[in-house]
Amino acid sequence: MGRMMSFLLGPVFVIALIFVVMAILLSFVVADMKSGQPAIVHLKSGVADGVDRDGVVTKSDKYLTVNSAAHGKEVFGWEQIQFISEKDISTSRRLDRIVDLIDLLSKFGLLATVLFFMVGLYQYGQTQKWEREKFLASAIKEFVGVKSVRNARLMLDSLALYEEGRMIDLIPQEEKAKDQTVFVNNYEIFGALTTNPHEDLDKEDLRAVAIRDCFDGFLSYLVTFDHYIEQGLITKDALSAHIGYWIDLLGPTSSLDPIFRRRVLAYAEAYEMTGVADLIRKYNKPPLWKRILG
Repeated sequence: MGRMMSFLLGPVFVIALIFVVMAILLSFVVADMKSGQPAIVHLKSGVADGVDRDGVVTKSDKYLTVNSAAHGKEVFGWEQIQFISEKDISTSRRLDRIVDLIDLLSKFGLLATVLFFMVGLYQYGQTQKWEREKFLASAIKEFVGVKSVRNARLMLDSLALYEEGRMIDLIPQEEKAKDQTVFVNNYEIFGALTTNPHEDLDKEDLRAVAIRDCFDGFLSYLVTFDHYIEQGLITKDALSAHIGYWIDLLGPTSSLDPIFRRRVLAYAEAYEMTGVADLIRKYNKPPLWKRILG
């Protein structure tokens, strides 16, 4: 059914339909031009009774037919005809009918052009939508696949759901897998996200450096997603379907403790990742009536 609808809405079908209808209308024009017309047929001497025929004349390549009240329907070869006197009033009416049909054709052509444009515009919109979905799917796949970004998401989740902290695969440089996964305390995350690391952090605190690297990657992706929305490459609703939870965690109404939320946003602002706040605002605009009153 979907393929059938796609075909019926396709430009090829519309063009074919236009040609079919125009062919039908043109056949009416041709039929009208070849139909019988009132005229006087002047016969050559010795043909029939020698009396001119006044009636409806239908022409063909080899002969013509005259249908008159006095003689009924008769067929004459062109070699029997001296000349034909067409009646002006019928010619005028005939031309009027042809003009009417041509006018109808022009109106149909305009309607068909508008229809074709609308179908083309619809298909273009559908194609653009599909391209945006493919682009977003690729970006999300990359976002999900980066290990440091995954760790940042787990740490955000820990700040929101766990009282103390959780196990994180934080130290990839360790040779043994058991040494790579460590318990990360929520307040350790808070301390690592200082905006004054030179004074607040020990230079040899590898765990703090790893935490900061994780959040650098995560917040950079949020900035990138905000840019994609601004450029029309993706839509806000489509992005929300994939990472809305993480965006909401940093929003003003989330379950994340305001102390932690402000810490993360201050970190982003300090390192000029302003797109993070812009992205969060896109999902937390107040109602129109509040904006008017405010």
